[in-house]
Amino acid sequence: MRFLKVFMSVNPKTSRHKTSVLVFVLALVVSTVEIVAAPNSVEAKPSISTAKDDDWKTGPLPQGVNKKEIDALVKTAMGPRDNKIRVRSVLITINDKIVYERYHPLDNKESILDTFSVSKSYVATIIGMLIDDGRLSLDQPAPVAAWSNPNDPRSAITIRNLLHMSSGLTWKEDYSAGDSSTIAMLFAPVASDYAIALPLESKPGTQFEYNSGNSAILMRIITDTLGGTPQAEAYIKKRLLDPIGIKKVVYQRDSSGRIVGFMGINMTARDQARFGLLYLRNGMWGKKKVISPDWVKFSSTPSPTFSGYAGHWWTHNLLGTNASPGDFTALGYYGQYVIVSRSKRMVMVINTAFEGTPAEQSAKARNLAQTLYALFPVR
Repeated sequence: MRFLKVFMSVNPKTSRHKTSVLVFVLALVVSTVEIVAAPNSVEAKPSISTAKDDDWKTGPLPQGVNKKEIDALVKTAMGPRDNKIRVRSVLITINDKIVYERYHPLDNKESILDTFSVSKSYVATIIGMLIDDGRLSLDQPAPVAAWSNPNDPRSAITIRNLLHMSSGLTWKEDYSAGDSSTIAMLFAPVASDYAIALPLESKPGTQFEYNSGNSAILMRIITDTLGGTPQAEAYIKKRLLDPIGIKKVVYQRDSSGRIVGFMGINMTARDQARFGLLYLRNGMWGKKKVISPDWVKFSSTPSPTFSGYAGHWWTHNLLGTNASPGDFTALGYYGQYVIVSRSKRMVMVINTAFEGTPAEQSAKARNLAQTLYALFPVR
């Protein structure tokens, strides 16, 4: 049993101390459970072996990319051996092969790493699978019982709106303020119930507002569509984890036992890279179609309400001014990255420790991601 850590590191003498104490209490009631995905259930042999991580093929860095230069950048970001305020992992694949992989001495390739809002992209993937399977559709009204009355203005919210962060639900995405919607949702016995109960503040589909409640609602839709949490976990394992070789996931749950979805779908750096590769391969793993190319296109196409955000993936210029059009990123609090670059045939995973402040860790990860990205040529 693992427990959610304090959301923010603050000085007890500051006005934010009360919030940090509340979130610390939350750490005692919100748990995570490990789910092991059996590689033996893979339905089609992928080009990357999933029997053992050691079987994942490695390759050389592209011509002109200097390993010593990368090592120096990564070493600085990771810091000394006892550094808790650190970058924990850097993993880069080119054309399906690992060309660079390094972990801080306090971590290794078996470490389960916090992904925070990278989890949102996983939730969207499961929604996409249910759409591929004909169980849901993008433009249907979100199947939420509390919104089913046609006189309720929330009945106009579609699954597309939730994925585009344009549901119009009242929200304050904050991780320290006393009136934070995110913290209130974390304290709710059922996280999605809190988000579902909120009123509209704008017409659905008209305004972008980053809202973790949208992702919690999507996870609720997944759970309800599949008939409950055990069934949802079995579906995720069969449809996503097993086919691409993800062996272990640690889910954050609310006190009701439900997967919260908007954060806390945690795994190793290599398994995060597998997830990125699935999108780089346009939904294919070996000869098996895991998700449809149409879903990959939707997930990476900028939304009508904000060009920097797609279907629960970021398309914003997170990688600096030299970023190639069409690249997209799953991004998490404190600087967690799964970068998918079609132009460079690259997936880059960066994880930071949940230590220090979000500003310093996010800046450290962003600067490292942008610098490393710029070193690799378009292919």
